[in-house]
Parts: sequence; structure tokens; C-alpha cells
Amino acid sequence: MRRQTSAIYIILAVVLILVFGLLGRAALPLRWLLVMGVLVGLLVALGREVTGSENEVRLRSGRTETRFSPGRIDGVLIDPRHKISLSRLQLILWTVIVLSAWATLALHRTIPVLQGRLTTTGAPLVESIAGILAGGQEADEEQAVRAAAIVEQLTGVAPDAAGQTEPAAYDALDIEIPQEVLLALGISLASLAGSGVIKANQATNEDGRAQEIVAARQERAAREVAAIGSELEVLQVQQTGVLETMSDIGLETMDADPQAMQRELDAAQVRYDRLAAEMEAAKLAATRANERIARLEETRAEAVGDLHTRASSAEARWSDMLRGDTIANFEFIDLGKLQMFIFTIILVFAYASLIWSIMSMPMASQVLQLVPSLSLPGFSDSLVVTMALSHGGYLATKATV
Repeated sequence: MRRQTSAIYIILAVVLILVFGLLGRAALPLRWLLVMGVLVGLLVALGREVTGSENEVRLRSGRTETRFSPGRIDGVLIDPRHKISLSRLQLILWTVIVLSAWATLALHRTIPVLQGRLTTTGAPLVESIAGILAGGQEADEEQAVRAAAIVEQLTGVAPDAAGQTEPAAYDALDIEIPQEVLLALGISLASLAGSGVIKANQATNEDGRAQEIVAARQERAAREVAAIGSELEVLQVQQTGVLETMSDIGLETMDADPQAMQRELDAAQVRYDRLAAEMEAAKLAATRANERIARLEETRAEAVGDLHTRASSAEARWSDMLRGDTIANFEFIDLGKLQMFIFTIILVFAYASLIWSIMSMPMASQVLQLVPSLSLPGFSDSLVVTMALSHGGYLATKATV
């Protein structure tokens, strides 16, 4: 049964997308959110399937049987190193937003075709949309201007100088994905592939720079432990001397000044307490240094070449997205990743807002079924360049330790 589970998830997702996309009575933005939710749900189900495991369970009867334990809901973001990947997150975000929007608009525009009510009035497109905005009444100049702006926004082509666009053949699936969006998807895919190549090279580098850095850290920690040991020996000798001084003070003759003896004892006790505190601090520092040595040794043992890995997908952390990849820098924030993460989140959110504005504009359901072709919103070339530079910096920092 487990072999067919993924296929069942996919079939169910396709059916739900068709149902929600063709649910003409529901608001278009709501249908988009439902379609998006189905795609996210599919990714969650597949992630739990991929990262799950089969375990032997003993029944009350004494028999044992194999049961499947689902894995993590974010399993699709976990790479072969059992870490959550920033490259995977970016590609999934862009794919879910763009694919769900395209599917929702395409299914919405097929409704009049399926219902057999696709007709044309023969009127110019801008005039027809202006009439829809006017609620079937005669459109005024302001509504005509708004209709022309809507045509340009939806089709990506400005109406002619007269503000009219002649009717064209209706094509429900003629929904263009702008070049800028395709480039964004391509850059994300190239970044995922490029990071995979870099990681593969680092994984085969058994004596790489990261290994040398970690070995140097171990040697430095070992020297620190040795220095602390020498310091402890000196402190021990000093503490012994203080104890002997205190003993000598107590054995002085009875005719000595009691107040002077007490002052000497108090001063010796203060020195003893100070030495004891310094010894405790030194022992704590030695313990931490030894723990650091053990941790570094464990890190080197679990590494694949220069790459840091985790034992299982259950140990994957979201902070892995912003950390370094090698055993030399996995404990530190990678500024290249941080910059790209912030830029990606802002750009994806802004683009989703543009799509939302199209689906929620006045009379969107009717207008979107009237324009002969459609174009998803684009963004400026400068953003594409910035995105490319961000990904390039990300790959450059990944290629270094």
C-alpha cells in the first residue's frame, strides 16, 4: 500500500485543484488560496512520506509487524545532508506561487468554454470592459480610462491611441508568464543545481581547508587545556603555601598579640578563597575546552569531506538555511544566505500581492473571462539583476569555507 501512497496524494491533489479552480461561485482570490493550499498540502504529504520510516512494533499477542511512521511536514526542504536547504525553499516558494496562480486563472477562464456560453459582442474590448465596470449602464469617460488601464495590466499590451482594442479570439489557456518571472524561476533552479555541484565537490574533499581549520581549532583547544593544567599546578602550590602559613599562625606562642594574629589569619583566608575561586574557574575553562575538543572530533567524524551533516532528517533545523555548510562554519550565520533569504521573502510576497490585486479588482471574474489573452504580472529588469547578484553571492560564499 505504501508504494501507491504518493500516487494517491498526487491524484487527490489534481482532483482538488480542478474542483476549487472551477468553483465559479467562490471569489477568485479565495479559490487561489485553496489551490495554493492544495499544492502546499501535497508537498507536506510527500515530505512526510519521504522522511518517514518503517519500525517494528510488538503487538499484545506477541507478534511483531512493520508500521510506517510519517516523517516531518517540512521534509521536501531537507537535502541529502539532513539539513533544511535555502535553495529548495526558494524554488518551492516561486513554484507554488506561480503555478497556483496560473492554474487558478486557467481553470477560471475555461468555465465559459465548459458551459458553452462563450460569446462575443463584437464591441471593442475596452468598451466591453467599461460596460462591465458600469454595471451594464452606459460607461463614462472615467470608466473607459479604467478599462483601458485594466486591458494593459491584464494583457501586457496597451490599447491603441483611440483607446480601443478590437476583439480577438478567446484562448482560455493563453496566459503568459513574463520573462522576468521565468528568469526568477530559472535563477532559483540554477542556484539549486549550482549549490549541489559545490556541495558535491566539498563532499569529496577529504583533506580540504575546512578539515584543516577544524584540526587547527582542536590543537588550539588542546594547548589551552595544557596551559590551564600548568596554571592549576601553580595555583595548587600557592594554595598549599597559604594553608601552611595559616597553620604557622595558629602555632605561634600564646604571648603573641591576638588581634594581630586574627588579622593575619583573615588575610590568609582571603588569599585562600581567591585562589580557590581561580582554581574553580580554571577547572571550568578546562572542562569547556575538553568538551570543545570532543565536539570538534565528533564533527570531523560525522563530516562528509568538508561538509557538515546531521545524523537523520529528524535533526534538521530551520536555522540550517542561514548557517554555513562546512564543518568550519556551520555554527555561524552565513551573511550571503541571510541576504538572499530576506530578498527572496520580500520579492515573493510582493509578487503574490500583485497577483492578488489582479484577482481582487472590481468585476475580476467577468473581466478575466472576457480578455482574449492574459499575462501574469511582471517586475522590473533591475530586480532580476539584483536577484541574480544575490544568488551569485550566495554561491560564491558557499564555495568558500
